[in-house]
Amino acid sequence: MNAEYKSPWLNEELQILKGAVAKFYEREFQPHVERWEEQGHVDREAWLKAGEAGILCASIKEEYGGGGGNFGHEMVIAEEQSRAGISGFGNSVHSGIVAHYIQSYGTEEQKKKWLPKMASGEIVGAIAMTEPGTGSDLQGVKTTAKKVGNQYVVNGQKTFITNGQ
Repeated sequence: MNAEYKSPWLNEELQILKGAVAKFYEREFQPHVERWEEQGHVDREAWLKAGEAGILCASIKEEYGGGGGNFGHEMVIAEEQSRAGISGFGNSVHSGIVAHYIQSYGTEEQKKKWLPKMASGEIVGAIAMTEPGTGSDLQGVKTTAKKVGNQYVVNGQKTFITNGQ
């Protein structure tokens, strides 16, 4: 297999991003991978560094602090993370799922409050789907959320929370 494989959808802009992300992961993440795997999570400082480098929320609108890119930008970042052997850094969930839920379904107030903090790495987006006895079968989920006054009371159990720290 050719170590210099180039995805056919990479244009010049994405090729430049690919190089920058590869250098970032090599410099800022790879020296810590073994320790992160032993401790069971990536250091919070790593999220902040990734935010500074523009690796978080690359396909979120610029007006909300994102990179203004598209799915190709997210895929370049994910490919380079995989190529670098970095597990435990749940950027695909953070940037590709949670941030997009907020951008697509959140109120304008929610978008302005949460997305810039996600793009900077100040906060980390998490997903809690898996429950005892149901796995990640979302139709079998038993957890409920009921509005009580100005808040929601969430009642249920979760087995895994991706990016839960």
